[in-house]
Amino acid sequence: MTVLEYKKQFDHNLCDYIKHKKYGYAPTYVTQLWDNKQIFISNNHSFVISFHPNISIIPSAKNITMHNHNFYELAYVYKGSCTNYFQDRQFEMKEGELLLLNPTVYHDICTTSPKDCVVNILFNPELFETAMLPMLSNNHLMLNFFAKYTYQIGKSSDYLHFHPSDDPTIYQTLDSLVMEYFEKSVFYENICQSLLMILLSRLTVSYCKQIGLNPDNQEQDSVIISLLGYMQEHCIDTSLEQVADHFHYSTTHISRLLKKHTGKGFIEIMQNFKLEKIKSYLSDTDFTVENISQIMGYNDVNYLYKIFKNKYGITPNEYRKQFHQ
Repeated sequence: MTVLEYKKQFDHNLCDYIKHKKYGYAPTYVTQLWDNKQIFISNNHSFVISFHPNISIIPSAKNITMHNHNFYELAYVYKGSCTNYFQDRQFEMKEGELLLLNPTVYHDICTTSPKDCVVNILFNPELFETAMLPMLSNNHLMLNFFAKYTYQIGKSSDYLHFHPSDDPTIYQTLDSLVMEYFEKSVFYENICQSLLMILLSRLTVSYCKQIGLNPDNQEQDSVIISLLGYMQEHCIDTSLEQVADHFHYSTTHISRLLKKHTGKGFIEIMQNFKLEKIKSYLSDTDFTVENISQIMGYNDVNYLYKIFKNKYGITPNEYRKQFHQ
């Protein structure tokens, strides 16, 4: 099936879903307990793919309803964008981004336009123990994420946020996964589980590149991955002391870990994360460079211009112009 044929079939499935579910917020396999704002997957489903309710079809989707699940949720922005709300923060995701959510985290995903399309890939925690655990034995990122929740080892991460990737196999695997699920061919559940494992492995490689690690380094453990992921998420407003306090390490140990695995110091890594976020503001918003400078904590806009050009060879305004061209 070509990409165009897939997209046509995908849109057909979306329209069919909307047609049959337009009077209710959730698909039939989901039970909603509004008293405690929790959403649960039925026990006889270990793996489900659905479309997130769109504001143009379901009025209640406009409301922010904080909830959690008894399952893992992998949200994929197929078209448009969406806003993710958490108890202490919110952020937008655009086309090509994915978000892997822990069952315990209270959140809500809201679309902002009738053209938005978000795919929800849902699977029970039991699937991790029965099928995923052996395949993830060398995948420190995913093993750490799933095992902490399943076995209550320390504080589990709320989510993993995957930026758009230049690896086409990620989206090819997503295409295959969705089509296998909706076509319901023979052994489709086994095929879907295998494709999910491939997807998680590909996403891990992409995530390591995203946070500045070499995916080929087998000596990396979950600590450095979690450390860099936290630094990237909080690059605007955190310090070395705050990072050390969060992970219960000394600042010296944190610095040593960073230097060992990345070859860079804390300040350089944080500056790189900030510059990547600045690029997103330049491409996705109409904010002036002065506004972006204030948001990112740079009081001197001329300094931002200097470090941006040193890193990318062009000024922020030139980058914005090239991007839109």
